[in-house]
Amino acid sequence: MKKYILFLLALILFSGCDDFLEEEPRTFQTPQGFFANEQQLNEAITAIYNTNRQLINEDHWRFGENRSDNTSFQYNPSDRGGMANEEIDLFLMNSSNGTLGNYWNKAYSGISRANFVLENLDGVTFADEANRDIRRGEILFLRSWFYFNLVQLWGDVPYVTSAGNSPDEILSDEFLERTPVAQVYENILADVQEAIDLLPNPGEIESGRANAGAALMLKAKMHMVLQQFNEAIPLLEQMQGLGYTLLPDYRSIFDPTNKNHSESVFEIQYSVALGQGSNFMSRFVPFNSGNDILGDSGPANPRAGQNQPTQSLIDVYDTTDARFQHNISFYDDSTSVEPWMSKFNFGFVVQGLQDVNFPMFRYADALLMLAECYQEVGGGDPVAILEQIRARALPDPSLSPEEQADLVQTIADERRRELAFENHRWFDLLRTGRAVEVMTAHGEAQKAQKVTVPAQAYTNIRTLLGIPLGQVENFGFEQTPGWEGASQ
Repeated sequence: MKKYILFLLALILFSGCDDFLEEEPRTFQTPQGFFANEQQLNEAITAIYNTNRQLINEDHWRFGENRSDNTSFQYNPSDRGGMANEEIDLFLMNSSNGTLGNYWNKAYSGISRANFVLENLDGVTFADEANRDIRRGEILFLRSWFYFNLVQLWGDVPYVTSAGNSPDEILSDEFLERTPVAQVYENILADVQEAIDLLPNPGEIESGRANAGAALMLKAKMHMVLQQFNEAIPLLEQMQGLGYTLLPDYRSIFDPTNKNHSESVFEIQYSVALGQGSNFMSRFVPFNSGNDILGDSGPANPRAGQNQPTQSLIDVYDTTDARFQHNISFYDDSTSVEPWMSKFNFGFVVQGLQDVNFPMFRYADALLMLAECYQEVGGGDPVAILEQIRARALPDPSLSPEEQADLVQTIADERRRELAFENHRWFDLLRTGRAVEVMTAHGEAQKAQKVTVPAQAYTNIRTLLGIPLGQVENFGFEQTPGWEGASQ
């Protein structure tokens, strides 16, 4: 009975309560009879987008950037309360780490909401039947995105497509067993292909919603993880015919006065006016910067200084590179010079909140993916694509003979320069099989540069995460090898 109660409580937490619900649920709510009209359904889909925004804002960067060699953290000897976050960077995290649990919970909350809406979709009357297919495409895109991140980070994961209509169902194998990686990919590749078929092209759906271009890019990313470059190429080439273009100025990509532009494939939407301002920049300024960077939104929090650029990332740039000049700044308080991530520094609309959107997918990434596919299997010119990307950033975008001789490394470096702080680096290292090698070298460099790095840091570079300890203890999930016990 205890296990039933715990799992039901978890499911309720994962499903969440949205603003359009006027009463607190008094009984176990089934999908049947939940939605009364199209507006209510749309509000529920908005809740799935909101879950993704929370995941990106609060947790995804810790695993996409901070766990990679792109960023570390500014050590504050006066504030040791944030050690759980630091342990992610140092590869000292155990399965009871709160951020680990937060990521898992948010991802499965989004999946639970998506499943719930899908089970209601056919019962809702639409004023325009075409919108039913569009809404289904959006939900499948978002659910596939959640699963894509989970399977990359955890490997085998529970693959759930039911909202759970009874205690017996939510204690079934579908909910409690980890599905093999290959099967998860087979499922989400089919789902995202359906999303491609259902979703309209860019410009034919309201900004902030998924479109066919975003779904094409997501499917191409899946194929690249699976080393299926020939399957990714036509998807990326199809994107070239959807009207996307590179902006001539790198800084303008992220400018809040220029949202959802021609380079944007899918942006996480923020708006102070709508009560949904972005606050991520204040975490990334040096903790000792006071009001110097944040102004009236300061002083900087003692637990700021997160996602701090590493020397390795700084060194991969030419100082004349416009991307270096925009992405990384240096704070000098006369006692030390601290690099910090200034990519989203466009000031605050109100205290502590910005209107800056976050670029989840953009066209430059798609082009770099295409260059990598061409380099792997042929079919096009990767050098021309790389030089196209560099043209807006460097006085001379031409690749040197040395860069052309090692295109694998050149493409990896170009992705670091272009996409820094957009949560791609760790996933790139996983995809290319270089995570252990690169992070071992990164750890040695960190220990040489910082006296605060513990000796045991970076000595156990695990490429898969452990199931959160509470999930294992309460529900009996099989733990990832090497993560058994809270102290591992």
